[in-house]
Amino acid sequence: MRLSPAARRAGVAAGLGVGTAGALAGVLLLGPLAAAVLLAVVFALVWPLAMVVRHVTDEAPYGSAVKVAGTAAIGVLCLPGLVRLLAWGAIGVVVALALAGLFVLIDFAVPSREPRRRTSRQQRRLKELSEIQVAEDERLIASLQCPLSIEELCGVWSETATQLAQGTGLRDRQAVAEVRRICLDEFERRNPAGFHRWLEAGAPANPSHYLLPAGGDGPTPA
Repeated sequence: MRLSPAARRAGVAAGLGVGTAGALAGVLLLGPLAAAVLLAVVFALVWPLAMVVRHVTDEAPYGSAVKVAGTAAIGVLCLPGLVRLLAWGAIGVVVALALAGLFVLIDFAVPSREPRRRTSRQQRRLKELSEIQVAEDERLIASLQCPLSIEELCGVWSETATQLAQGTGLRDRQAVAEVRRICLDEFERRNPAGFHRWLEAGAPANPSHYLLPAGGDGPTPA
């Protein structure tokens, strides 16, 4: 049976409360100095191991090595503290339950946050490569906004028509669509009459017959 999100949150908060009670009892049992030494030793042992695990696996099994090492250190301190609480009998149980209830109340008082999805190292690398490729496409598109001649723009339009006819990937189709949009804007801006005649003719693959001076309407200056 799967628990509801509220029940899971309450369970985690109660566990943290009991763990906090155990940690406090562990400090009382061992003393502040011995407890600090124990925390430091366990942290120093677990942290490099957690770093190695994160380095050799593609899927990140946890948030950070520091978090894992800190949790392990506190968990080790909690064990003798929980034993001490059980030795106190009913008083120890009441203290643990009181802290568990307090943590549950605090948890429900704090608004919940959406869990952050963890991505593997391979997914992050693919995202970086995609961003680099998109940046290159944007630079290519920006270069078409420089003052190319209308004859060159007609050549670009014909080449992109050939690319679309041959078939391209999704990212390439998006880049080609943006290039053709820029060409359309330039066609209309530089030779509106020829541009509209070309559209009325069904926008053939080679617009130079309608947009170049031989078509009867010279291009306007860029």
